[in-house]
Amino acid sequence: MARKIMIPLDGSESTQEVLLYTHNIASSLQDSSLILLHVQREPVNDDAPLPSCVNDLAELLRAEGWQFDTLVRQGDSPATVIKQVADVLGVSLIVMSTHGRSGLERIREGSVTENVVRESNCPVFILHSQRAEPADRRASDLFQRILVPLDGTRGSAAILPCVQRFAGLHDAEVVLFHDSPEGEEGGITHTRTLLEEQSVAMANAGIKVTIDWTSYRHPIREILNTIDKLNIDLVAMATHTSEQACHPKESSVTADVIRHANCPLLVWSAAHCSTEGMP
Repeated sequence: MARKIMIPLDGSESTQEVLLYTHNIASSLQDSSLILLHVQREPVNDDAPLPSCVNDLAELLRAEGWQFDTLVRQGDSPATVIKQVADVLGVSLIVMSTHGRSGLERIREGSVTENVVRESNCPVFILHSQRAEPADRRASDLFQRILVPLDGTRGSAAILPCVQRFAGLHDAEVVLFHDSPEGEEGGITHTRTLLEEQSVAMANAGIKVTIDWTSYRHPIREILNTIDKLNIDLVAMATHTSEQACHPKESSVTADVIRHANCPLLVWSAAHCSTEGMP
């Protein structure tokens, strides 16, 4: 089955970085196709030229011989339109670039990226427009090491089938990470056992996997430190979508990792994670 990768564009993204990562992801998938989407408030004029943000990436893709489709849609809520188009077209992955620091500061109030992540039925690959390029500037093998923060819950582990498939496609090492939160002393043994079981399951599937465990009780800080310490190329996380988890305090880990991480993220709502492990 063909994998459809949709790239919403609004002009804030770095087309070179979007092209670099999309090329690497799409090249690992057989029969993958690309869809460039722009959402605007004004009515769509079919005779009008493509918006420059779409045209710029389209020219780069065309020069490299890529097949792709371009879509321009009208809507007051870009996140809603992105989700609707993704659902109608059966998109397997959404590649989005965050809007720089100023936009990310509003993530708790409902940025486009956050809302897409919360509602999307497929994973969302997030690039930071100011920190998208790999630190060593390599142009291939972009996903050598993937960090998966886990908190011992079923929700956080929902991302693992997706991670397993992604790691297999890119021959990547997976690092399962846990920082025990305040008040978890009684459940540490259970959580450690759970991570070991998850590690064994991945290893049996042919994935290189290790466990990184800390007990500093500062999950955000430790995730960010581990990204730098282990030269992580991608952070994969499942977000919680219950009403309680939508409060700023509960959603701050994902929001702050998106804001501060020096690498891309692969994020999927735990409520929508599929056992098929898309993409």
